[in-house]
Amino acid sequence: MFVFGPGLTPGISTLIVNILDILFPKHCVGCGRLGRYFCPGCISAIQTINAPICPACENLAIDGATHPGCRTRYCLDGLTSFFRYDGVVRKAIKGIKYRLIFDLAVEFISLIPDVSFSRRTTLLSLKGQSSVLVPIPLHPSRLRERGFNQAEVLGKAITDKLNIPLRTDILLRVKRTIPQVEMKSKDARLKNMDGVFAVNQDDDSLGPVVLVDDVFTTGATMRAAANTLKRIGAPFVWGITIAR
Repeated sequence: MFVFGPGLTPGISTLIVNILDILFPKHCVGCGRLGRYFCPGCISAIQTINAPICPACENLAIDGATHPGCRTRYCLDGLTSFFRYDGVVRKAIKGIKYRLIFDLAVEFISLIPDVSFSRRTTLLSLKGQSSVLVPIPLHPSRLRERGFNQAEVLGKAITDKLNIPLRTDILLRVKRTIPQVEMKSKDARLKNMDGVFAVNQDDDSLGPVVLVDDVFTTGATMRAAANTLKRIGAPFVWGITIAR
């Protein structure tokens, strides 16, 4: 394992990676095999999501778009999740989130076929406005404790695939909450997200937004963020999570 922050310049980051790869060789997060974070055997066991769901009712939906009957004025417009949250995928996300293995994110995202992003890119381009990629933020106090935001780390790894800029200055987390993983019921998770997000200022010129997070469970976090963004003028908000 090696630790380095996402804010370093590419040259310095590459040098650190090369040195630490020698001192601390990579091991597969699934089986521990030496060489890389995902060995061929563990990659073959990863379950991709082939049945997208509506982020509102969580029933099957075409391309993950919110059902017409589920739509509200401030709803999330759709959801893309790539992998099932189990096995090696669960271990990889926890590796990024709790063990500070930042470069694992790059290798993780490389497992997602480019074609998986094509529908989102096409859909966003049809909106005729500049899109932005917005990672779900951490509360400042939790960010200080952890030292980084895993959603931002993942966002930086996928921004080139979507060919849209990453923005971390739009959405703010203004209320520290109990971690969603500790909430046992969907209702408790939804209530836990009341008043959590805010924005720096109203922005009528804000175009389509792609929200990025690591895992979609009940969707309470994504829906709360979408609600906040749409209330300041975002015409379209789509969610992307690595796993569900």
